[in-house]
Parts: sequence; C-alpha cells; structure tokens
Amino acid sequence: MTVPPTPENGYESGRKAAATNHLLGQIGLSHGKESEWWNHRTYPELGDRTPTQAWLVGDQEAVRQLVDSWYQATRAAIDSHRRDPEFLERTRRKIAALKDRAARRAS
Repeated sequence: MTVPPTPENGYESGRKAAATNHLLGQIGLSHGKESEWWNHRTYPELGDRTPTQAWLVGDQEAVRQLVDSWYQATRAAIDSHRRDPEFLERTRRKIAALKDRAARRAS
C-alpha cells in the first residue's frame, strides 16, 4: 500500500505502512496479497472499515494493533508447536513424504 505523503501524514505514514506490510509477511500473508488485505475486507476492530480506510482517517494505531495481535498469536502458536513432540513428528513425516514424492517425479 502506498500512502501519499501529505502535510497530515508525511513520509512517516508510508514507512509505518511498509513496516505493517512486513509484519503481514511474517504472519504468513502471501507476497502480493497485501493490497487485498488493506483494501478488500473490513474488521470489527477497525470499526468495520478496511485497514486502508482506518489508516487514511488517522487510525493507524488500531491497524497496527490488529496486525500486532495476529503476529503475537502466530508467535505463540509457533512456540506451542515447537514444544509438541507429536506435532513435530507429524510435520517430519509430511516433509519426508513430500520429498519422496518430489524425488519420484524427478526420476
């Protein structure tokens, strides 16, 4: 998302939007889906506005809090899975099966 610099938001708003996009990627939002996230869905946490609508009326903190809460939940889930030996074993089996399938296709 590109927020045009204005006297109200300056370039700092653009830098904050870029940082928000980075966090979205860290959470797992596919590259290129940022525009969809910013513009095509409303959130109760943002007063039923899209992130772009909230951002442009100056509610940047609410947008950052929404993304931060997702980021924290993602980190907590990762930490939980790292301590779950059954989850790790299932993941290892899936990875091995995918590698085996890829090797069969390559031969």
